[in-house]
Amino acid sequence: MKKRLISTILCIAMCAGLVAGCGAKEEKKEEKKDAKATEEKVLTVATAGSFFPVIYTDDDGNLTGFEYDILEEVGKRSGYKTKYEIVGDMAVMFEGIETGKYDTMAGQVSVTEEREEKYTFSEVYGYNAIKMAVRGDDPAESVEDLQGRKVCIEFGTVLEDVFNKLNASYPEDKQIELVVTEGNIYDELAIGHYDAFPITVLSFDKINEKGEYDFKLIGDPVLIDKNAFPFAKEPDKEKLEAVNKAIKEMHEDGTLSELSEKYFGRDITQQEITE
Repeated sequence: MKKRLISTILCIAMCAGLVAGCGAKEEKKEEKKDAKATEEKVLTVATAGSFFPVIYTDDDGNLTGFEYDILEEVGKRSGYKTKYEIVGDMAVMFEGIETGKYDTMAGQVSVTEEREEKYTFSEVYGYNAIKMAVRGDDPAESVEDLQGRKVCIEFGTVLEDVFNKLNASYPEDKQIELVVTEGNIYDELAIGHYDAFPITVLSFDKINEKGEYDFKLIGDPVLIDKNAFPFAKEPDKEKLEAVNKAIKEMHEDGTLSELSEKYFGRDITQQEITE
């Protein structure tokens, strides 16, 4: 009897140990699942953070702007925490999207046929026209008047293609010299480090409101574009769907229009701006 009792007690103890062990393993599995779920609820966004009023750093050092507010609202509606990484080069941002370092990028990215071959874009949230800005006393009246002069652009953007095509139609000695700047693009134009730069009509409106510069827009738009957030060609479907769902809702309930009015003084979310 004693031996049988001892055996029964040992058996019960072993079973209890196994159950406890299984329970511990299940708890660890659940913890790992929860941790993984938390990690996956982050949307990583690359941005230069210096494009007023699209997405820029305010006087307190905090990011703000039209696209910043859009992405923050996307996060609220989708449950994703938006993590921003400041990157100084647009080409590096695109490369980071391709390699999976970033989910997307912010900075009024244009949707083009070439880019659609390499990236998957979110729903379009805005339309814009890009014209050339020159100093107020500059005699230039069109892009053609900039032949043989310096234009500041950001390489790796659709505007580089635009000017390369323009230059292909100009004589070699009359081609526009494309340059970059590490300084403030507005200050650099004001002191004559180059002769012009392309800027969206909307951003130009906001610069004029500040009254810090004597600039003017010239000629017809060099580009009318659609703006959306680029993702990898084979994106994280859950993230892309969450972003698209939020943007659609924001279109429907007027949130995008309100944000546009807040930063640009007009609604750019429903139709193309050409003037």
